[in-house]
Amino acid sequence: MSTVDPLRAAVAAVDALGDSGRGRTQIGVAVLDRATGRLELGRLGATAFYSASVVKLLTAADLLHRGRTGAITLTAAQRIQIRRALQVSDDAAMSSLWQRFGGPRTVTAVAARAGLRDTRPPGRPAEWEETRISPRDTVALYAHLMTALRPGDRRFVLDALRGAPGRAADGFDQAFGLLAAPRVPGVAAKQGWMVAGTSEYLHSTGLLGPADRYVVAVFTKRPASDGFAAARADVSAATARLVAALGLTGASSPTARP
Repeated sequence: MSTVDPLRAAVAAVDALGDSGRGRTQIGVAVLDRATGRLELGRLGATAFYSASVVKLLTAADLLHRGRTGAITLTAAQRIQIRRALQVSDDAAMSSLWQRFGGPRTVTAVAARAGLRDTRPPGRPAEWEETRISPRDTVALYAHLMTALRPGDRRFVLDALRGAPGRAADGFDQAFGLLAAPRVPGVAAKQGWMVAGTSEYLHSTGLLGPADRYVVAVFTKRPASDGFAAARADVSAATARLVAALGLTGASSPTARP
């Protein structure tokens, strides 16, 4: 009797949702099982999207690393800015850190340390949200955070991500995807959203499962004319399918919009 491969089923379920969108939505997905080291990619899993606020993970990782090595000294106020950038996706906090600590170098330094293959800093150095990163590199980044950061810094990052509220600092509704209610117990997630030209991007990334076993990244790009409500519905449907395929509980199962 054949058995279902949960990682393959999870990725296939998300790819199928992209197929149902009749080409309006590009969905990239990657899932990593940290217990086995196995990585499964969707068709666009190695495609680099605009990162939006997912880049805040890269900057946080670099600053915490440089703080540990003594290359920089982080003040209490700057650590609060890192936490706010991660937890409530505070753009002002991120911009301050980006400008103070070298901006694009926080992307290239972590990409080199973590072996990221598809990640590039923004072409316009001040526009941190235009960093390019793929779902594949995003799950690799989380795996790097879990092994390379010292325990106290790792707890700092995870506590911020686990404590993400439903509303971001700018009032944006970030209770979608991995943060859709009811959340999978213990999920640690970083969301991303932005509009660039005629396209909008909405991403949900994070760790879930016992002992943070699974790392998930779902990235989407669609016409901005669709609006973020439609994008939230699709991303939430994608992560619900993925979570169900992994045999986890607690995620909602909204109906995707075509």
